[in-house]
Amino acid sequence: MILDANELGFSAEAEMRDRTQMQFIAFLARQGAHRFILKGGMAMRALYGSTRLTKDVDFDGAESLSQQSMRAQMPKALLQAARQAGLNGVEVQQTKAGDRSSRWRIAGRTAEEVATIWEVEVSRRGVPPADFIETRPFETPIAYRIPNFNVRVYGPAAMAGGKVNALLSLNRSVPRDVYDLHELIRNQADPAPLWISRVAREFLVRKRPEVISKIDRIGFPLANSELLPYIAPAVRSSIDEARWDEIRLDVAEHVDRWFAYAIEHAKPAEELHRDADEIDFAGR
Repeated sequence: MILDANELGFSAEAEMRDRTQMQFIAFLARQGAHRFILKGGMAMRALYGSTRLTKDVDFDGAESLSQQSMRAQMPKALLQAARQAGLNGVEVQQTKAGDRSSRWRIAGRTAEEVATIWEVEVSRRGVPPADFIETRPFETPIAYRIPNFNVRVYGPAAMAGGKVNALLSLNRSVPRDVYDLHELIRNQADPAPLWISRVAREFLVRKRPEVISKIDRIGFPLANSELLPYIAPAVRSSIDEARWDEIRLDVAEHVDRWFAYAIEHAKPAEELHRDADEIDFAGR
């Protein structure tokens, strides 16, 4: 069961952002958005009912998804979502239009004149294999009055792999990646089978220490400022510096085991008939 942001103890602004994001995803789903695959924080809510709210909505898009199609569809979907959620003074702006990634920003005001803003990004860097993508019912909070809908979403293995990708980003040190990996581990996600089938042994060996080192560097001060405000207060109150260190250690140990098993069973790049750097950890 997915609770609304108010039930989780968040502000009116956070509730409006959450409601509008769900309206937007529902609108795309009703339009038959089979070419979009939900990932990131909203996918964690669809998979596990995560209590972490998100500042943005992320999709992978199929190669057949054109820039022209997205330019026509995204502003319409965002404006429709804002209207249905009750957001006022809405402005939608495309902030990125690259060959591999496009981004839009939506801004508006709640009925109490509190500003809210969030972004949607669509990546066209490929998608995971079909076996690692799921269609899930998205059970929306009753208070949002959004009919439940089905959504294509990263499965647990691809989701965990995507979080490892995020940890490897050079300009990104984001505690939500560690927190989400902890949630995935609690729910027994295991990306090793995906890595064995899609990632060259050389790449796994080279990236293993980088991932563990990145987890170690994401300390409590960063988590306190960038993660905890987006976690339900009841959960947030249980995460102090000691607890965050336990979470990091647990994540590092499990991720290291994923790497160890995958390295033992993976094939070299030559046998996979691909460059060692060609495939990422989400299997795209």
